Amino acid sequence: MMLNNKVVFITGAAQGIGRQIALTMAREGASVIVGDISEQAGDETVSMIKKAHGDALFMALNITNSDSLQTAVDKALAVYGQIDVLVPNASVNARHSFMEISPEEWSRVITINLTGTFYTIRAVLPHMLSQGKGKIIVISSGSAETGSGGGAHYAATKAGQNAMVRNLARDYGPQGITTNAIAPRVIQTEMLDALYPVGAARDNLIQKIPVRRVGQPEDIAELAAFLASDKADYINGQIILVDGGRTYAS
Repeated sequence: MMLNNKVVFITGAAQGIGRQIALTMAREGASVIVGDISEQAGDETVSMIKKAHGDALFMALNITNSDSLQTAVDKALAVYGQIDVLVPNASVNARHSFMEISPEEWSRVITINLTGTFYTIRAVLPHMLSQGKGKIIVISSGSAETGSGGGAHYAATKAGQNAMVRNLARDYGPQGITTNAIAPRVIQTEMLDALYPVGAARDNLIQKIPVRRVGQPEDIAELAAFLASDKADYINGQIILVDGGRTYAS
C-alpha cells in the first residue's frame, strides 16, 4: 500500500470527491482525519473507512474560521503526532452570471474557497516545516482555465488557489514540502446531476469529452493518493487537469 504510516488531513471529506479521497487514501494504508462542518456526514465517512478496516477520525471544523482549524489540527496532532499530507478540498459553487452575483454571495464564495484554503494550509504548514517534510494537494477546478462550471467568483477562487499552489511550491519546496493541485472537470456529483440531468443534456456533454464518459470521484481520488505517496516526491507546483481531454479538445 502506497500510504502506510502516513497521516492525511482532508477538509470537506464528508461527501463527494472529498469522501472518495478519504476512502481511497485509507485503502492505501493512511490514517485519515476527516475534517468537515457536517458531523453526521463526516461520521458516515469514518464508519465507511472503519468498515473496510481502515483508520479514521472525524474532526469538526469550519474552514472560514482560523481558530476552528487550528483547534482541529492541534487535536489531530495530539492523537497521531504527525500530519504528512494535507488535502484542502472543501469549497462551494454557485452558478450565476456575473451581474447576478450579489456582493454577499461574492464574499461568501471567496471566503470559503480561497480564504478557507489559506486558513487550512496556514494551520498545518508550521507542523510540516517542523517535521521537515509534507505534501499539500489542493483540489482546485478546471474552471480556473475555462471560466465555466460556475460563476465568476467560483472561477476566480480556483485561479487564486492555483496561484497559491505555485507560490507555496517555490517557497517551501526547499524545505521538503511539495504543493500541487488537482483540477477536476465534469465529475459525477450531485451538482453535475442538477446541471446535466440524464438524457439529451448529459448525452451532449459526454460527446464533448474525448474519452466519452463523465469523470468519477475515484478518478480524482486515485491521483490524490499517488501525489500523496513517495512515488510523487519530484512533482511540485503542478496544476493537473483531470477532464478526459475535454478542455483542449479541438
